[in-house]
Amino acid sequence: MFKFKTRQNHILHLSWLAFFFSFVAWFNMAPFNTTLIRTVGLSQEQINILMLCNVSLTIPARILIGILVDHFGPRKIFSCLLIFSAGVCFYFASGESFEDFLIARLLMGIVGAGFVVGIKMISEWFPPEKMGLAQGIYAGWGNFGAAAAVFSLPIIASFFPEEIGWRYAVVLSGILCAIWGVIYFIFAQEVLGKSINFKTGFEHNIEVTSKKDICLQVLFLIPIYGAMATLVWKLSGHPLQLLSSNTFKILITGILFLYIFNMTQTVRSNLQKIDGQVSSEKKYEFKQIIILSMIYALAFGSQLAVISMFPQFLESTFKLSVATAGMLGSSFAFMNLISRPAGGWVSDLIEKKRTLIFFTSGSMIGYIIMSQINSSWPLWSLLLIAFGCSMFLQAGTGACFAAVPLIRKDLTGKLAGLAGAYGNVGAVIFLTILSFTSPKKIFIIAALYAAIVLIALIFLNPFNNLHKSFKKN
Repeated sequence: MFKFKTRQNHILHLSWLAFFFSFVAWFNMAPFNTTLIRTVGLSQEQINILMLCNVSLTIPARILIGILVDHFGPRKIFSCLLIFSAGVCFYFASGESFEDFLIARLLMGIVGAGFVVGIKMISEWFPPEKMGLAQGIYAGWGNFGAAAAVFSLPIIASFFPEEIGWRYAVVLSGILCAIWGVIYFIFAQEVLGKSINFKTGFEHNIEVTSKKDICLQVLFLIPIYGAMATLVWKLSGHPLQLLSSNTFKILITGILFLYIFNMTQTVRSNLQKIDGQVSSEKKYEFKQIIILSMIYALAFGSQLAVISMFPQFLESTFKLSVATAGMLGSSFAFMNLISRPAGGWVSDLIEKKRTLIFFTSGSMIGYIIMSQINSSWPLWSLLLIAFGCSMFLQAGTGACFAAVPLIRKDLTGKLAGLAGAYGNVGAVIFLTILSFTSPKKIFIIAALYAAIVLIALIFLNPFNNLHKSFKKN
């Protein structure tokens, strides 16, 4: 298939299905927002908090998972993550109080870090000239788990009384994760010797090769810790006071301490390496991953926020049933099957910078049009616009992660973890803004951010030379 070798196909299918089931679990709450309001008695403010919690811990988790996968290898980490997600699904399905759901969605955010694991596995098995297509298929077909959850789980729940139907659907998603976690551990295989070559240790920083890049990395860590601080702030009385004033101060102080510690480690370890001789093959510009992370904050982060609220938005705007709103809401993630692999494939054929500019421009236009949606629109036109906008976003994610492994291959896990974390930083920002404004304004804000990303893309270096150097190795 796609001119890949048999063993490459084997690894690709095992990995995208692992990613798929992790995403089914991660998004198993999205189609049941209004169901939880009706059957459990949650308020809209509590639902907003749960949506935010669902993506918050993914930010540090993707960085940590990136470090772990570089050290232990993707096979063990992906298997453990899937089995962990099954336990979280069972806990969420058995929840009775808001506190139960809050803990479950915070833990479920860790499951979203599974994306980084497959990026590492695919980068080991595929050469640079096939990297874009392979990463696109892995991420696109895996990301389709979000659409599958929004589309299928309400249908499964409809066979049971409303108060327990959603619980059965969530449990099913957990069972699928547990089964595939065992299958992945048994049948997935890493490239021999790669775990030694890519061993980078447990430093909480990414190796850079200049003092300017040390400063950039220190600054670029601020939004990651800021997103976590935003969650703490939201839980301390904006709008619900779930944390006391003293707890809020302790947590904020802890986050600040972690940032200072991370910053100190980054400066100290990198200065030692820079003072020595840095080989030419290890030199790279940190601005490359900064710009790609900004793209991913738009392409994946805004998409994550829209998927989380789109079924509820359709249900309230067009007075649809839960099942119908879920099926139509899945349209925003449905095209991942095609568009994300297509984005990676196009980036293999065309210069990656031009590809990213094209997809970012299309995303900006799509969000501008989506901001005009109202109840007078025919549903077919709504679906057409949702399909179009999501196709550009998803293709942009495919093109983005086709480029990440080409920056410096021995740091693929950490770089993918950073870019992936920024996807969730974007989601946290957009979902936080949503709690204060309307979905229409979210679409406008996303379009404005896309314009900022387009400006940043001017400073992205082409990947042509690096691509060729890897071909020779």
